[in-house]
Amino acid sequence: MEKIIKRNSTIDAFRVFAIFGVIAIHVQSNTDSAEMVGRLFAGFRVPYFYIVSLFYLIIGLKKRKNEGVNNIVTKIFYRLIIPYLVWTVIYVSLRLTKAVFLGEPSDIVFWKVLFYGDGAVQLYFIPNLLSMQAFIISIYLLLKGNLKNKLWGIVILTFVVAFLTIGLLENCFAISKGFIFVGIPLFISLAFSATFFNSNEKNTVNIWMGILIIVVTTIFNIIPFSFSFFGYTYISPFMAFGILLLCIGLFDQFRLPSALTSATFGIYLSHVLFLEVFEFIISQSNIILYYDLTVKLLVTFSVFLFSLAGIFTIRKSRILRFYLLGEKATNTQKATSNLDYFISCFRKIQYLAVSKKNQKS
Repeated sequence: MEKIIKRNSTIDAFRVFAIFGVIAIHVQSNTDSAEMVGRLFAGFRVPYFYIVSLFYLIIGLKKRKNEGVNNIVTKIFYRLIIPYLVWTVIYVSLRLTKAVFLGEPSDIVFWKVLFYGDGAVQLYFIPNLLSMQAFIISIYLLLKGNLKNKLWGIVILTFVVAFLTIGLLENCFAISKGFIFVGIPLFISLAFSATFFNSNEKNTVNIWMGILIIVVTTIFNIIPFSFSFFGYTYISPFMAFGILLLCIGLFDQFRLPSALTSATFGIYLSHVLFLEVFEFIISQSNIILYYDLTVKLLVTFSVFLFSLAGIFTIRKSRILRFYLLGEKATNTQKATSNLDYFISCFRKIQYLAVSKKNQKS
């Protein structure tokens, strides 16, 4: 009987650090120390989301076999594609409105917006992730499926090749030779390798392997030398792999409320909106901000909090929750209950602190 592997809460907790890094890279930098924040978060950004998503996809394919492929594809559609399309409409509408308001011409190419995530600076992540997921599913169907599934595998693989080729020829954002020939092979192979380290318990070997990879890749990422091929750095995928190994080794040793960890996808989609609003208000108020390390961290943390509050607000509506976050009611109800527990604990601590203060007085 195949051993059932539980979901690793530490992997999910590290998503919070990853999304903080994503926000940090989109906040301006005016000093070397502020710029260094983005570089230190190199593996905590999109590469970590890539490798974790592929890691869980491969585990799902191993666990569910052929009959589970349709379920996985359906889940991907509801979880990724629907929110992607809705947020694309939101960001394109805002860009058009801004262009009209400022009297500037629009540079929007709608087919690139629709298929390649050109609607906003962060949306490229989803088409790129979908292309890697589709590649994995196609290879799985070709190797493990029956004749019908093999034909579907060929169709999906053909679509992926066409998608990447068109994106490359048309200079679409984030589609490059480096991503195709370095990024995709590395992320898929490293995610596949990580599945062999997965377990239901703490593993010291995995922890130290992860730490070693993180330290080495961080040093290589800081030193003034370009570790890249076709302009694509291969340090970030390995750093993300090291972080994933560390999380696998720690297993459930590090936890955060699921209301927080489950909000990272929504924060990823929405944070640029809050950042744009903040920068627009600053510019219209004639305030000049000098983004040194302190200001960059404050702005990053503020955008994170506003985005998180936005996600909690969206979750109050079943319709908005489904279309903007790709969440079903059952998952959100569980997250909301954890949030209520988190808030109640905070209130208890606050009550005890006040009581203790009153006793002293």
